[in-house]
Amino acid sequence: MAVENIDAYGTGLSALSPAQAEAVTHDTGPCEVIAGPGSGKTLVITYRLFYLISTLNIDPSNILTITFTRLASEEMRRRASKLLGDRAGALTIGTFHSIFYKILRHTYRFSSDNIIKFSVQSEIINEILESLRVELADRGRAVAGLINEISRVKCGSFVLKDFESAYLPAEIFETFFKRYKKRMTEMRLIDFDDMMLFSRELFRERPAVLSRWQDRFRYIQVDEFQDVDPVQYELLKILAGENENLFAVGDDDQSIYGFRGSDPGIMLHFKEDFPSARMVKLSVNYRSVPEIVDAAGVVVSENTLRIEKDIISGAEELNGKLSDWEEENSVDIREFKDREEEISEFKGVISGTGAKSTALLLRTNELLSYFAEILSNLNIPFSCRDRIRNIYDHFIAEDILSYLAIASGDMRRSLFFRIMNRPFRGISRNAVQGERVDFQEILAFHSSDVRTVCALRRLENDLKLLSKMKPYAAVHYILKGMGYEKFIKDYGADRKVNTEELLRTAEEIKLRAKSFRSYAVWNDAIDGYRKELERIKDQGNKADTEREGLCLMTMHASKGLEFDEVFLFDVNEGIVPYHKAMLQSEIEEERRLLYVAMTRAKRRLHIWYIRDNMGKHMEPSRFLVNRGTVL
Repeated sequence: MAVENIDAYGTGLSALSPAQAEAVTHDTGPCEVIAGPGSGKTLVITYRLFYLISTLNIDPSNILTITFTRLASEEMRRRASKLLGDRAGALTIGTFHSIFYKILRHTYRFSSDNIIKFSVQSEIINEILESLRVELADRGRAVAGLINEISRVKCGSFVLKDFESAYLPAEIFETFFKRYKKRMTEMRLIDFDDMMLFSRELFRERPAVLSRWQDRFRYIQVDEFQDVDPVQYELLKILAGENENLFAVGDDDQSIYGFRGSDPGIMLHFKEDFPSARMVKLSVNYRSVPEIVDAAGVVVSENTLRIEKDIISGAEELNGKLSDWEEENSVDIREFKDREEEISEFKGVISGTGAKSTALLLRTNELLSYFAEILSNLNIPFSCRDRIRNIYDHFIAEDILSYLAIASGDMRRSLFFRIMNRPFRGISRNAVQGERVDFQEILAFHSSDVRTVCALRRLENDLKLLSKMKPYAAVHYILKGMGYEKFIKDYGADRKVNTEELLRTAEEIKLRAKSFRSYAVWNDAIDGYRKELERIKDQGNKADTEREGLCLMTMHASKGLEFDEVFLFDVNEGIVPYHKAMLQSEIEEERRLLYVAMTRAKRRLHIWYIRDNMGKHMEPSRFLVNRGTVL
């Protein structure tokens, strides 16, 4: 049966492309579909459901479709219902975790009470860190990072004693990990990774149980196959069994979650694991105009560990004449002196075109936080999928702002207690009796201690100097002239915290101060920024169509989305690729990440880089350089 009258993107496409049709009509045995950006992978998966059920008469209850996100599952089910009507109700469509949790629940009678909540998981991790006497500068961020590292050890190919944590020394991380597992067992709790590990153990140890599930799910489809980790892949192979009816759809060039344990090598070696497998390449990008497709192809083709493919654009065929855009260059690669110039140009462009279906994509959460504040100060409406880290919640920011508040006349005791011994000056808390600080009272208390008296007089003079400075100069003086930078270094060394990261946080706070003429104005802007973050947080559960303004997000969060116009800021060495990427595999993942970001753009793509960052010379990303010149 030919599958016709398929509307891929609401454009009146009358039939599948030959490659799409080949994938849709694949019946039995293993098949790997290499689905490039905008090639219609969701279309292929849902229409294959239709083909299996309507043409091959496969019982819908025998088909399992696995996705990576709840939203993707819901979209898949919505499309399947539109095609199949009531028959779609018998389909099993869900995420890895939801599917294998159901399997565990069926066998072990697990309930939702056994699944650890994030708040409990964080509490356990904090308790263990305290028992190990570990202090971390940004505890909230570290806890989230450690949860991710626990997952990588559980589901990756790492040996625990050899794993390099970004937050804890190796010997401490090993103890931390073992205590975490012990605590989970004691509380009879499981996390998302345990669902995979327990399912694998179940299938290995109880063949009869495995046989029942293999008989139930005779056809298995997997979306975003490039994101699977080794344990998930092993479960898929076990569940597929001897009939090997595994239909895997993904794109190795979009494998960007190595930090979560995903391995693009799984896609590359699929044929070795399944020698009879068919490979289908969906090579037409119906999303992006030719210039964007070509530029992205030049970037990703430099990777060595990839499946060869030649992606072409089908956007003009799909959308007809691009009249509103065809007079403009679709790819705008530009150099700016610094971020101020970059932001100034961006403000002008956004004011001229509006922000509808426009995204600003950034490499790191730090940049996300920085540009979120810039947009807030410029009164440019935006929404954000990511959780934005508020740098003003960091202890370094709180210390610096306490210095500035005191210098401005706010003599509250709580503010003074924060900074009086940062750096150490030998000041006693008992020297402050009232709710407001009185330097004469403190000097009298320490009158017999010459060193402390000298430190107090120096602090008093420094605060007077700060009161006359603009915020940027004041923050610089606190760091360099008042010894706070040395305090940061000592703090990091004493607590085994990444000192380099702390110093970067301090420099970022100084950079943010540059835009303000006084502490009062800066403080008001910080209050406005906090309110804006709360507004964005409230929007977090809204559908994309209901969100307001420009879409601000990290490159990682943009995967699977598309926008008419995309801006990529600060595509510089040390940012893209990230400075911590050292191994060849890490560099190649960074290149894939830029490829993903570029291919989110449908009509226009801006790739901007800067030459100066707070006095530091910057080079354009090596990914933009081809034969010695920028693309």
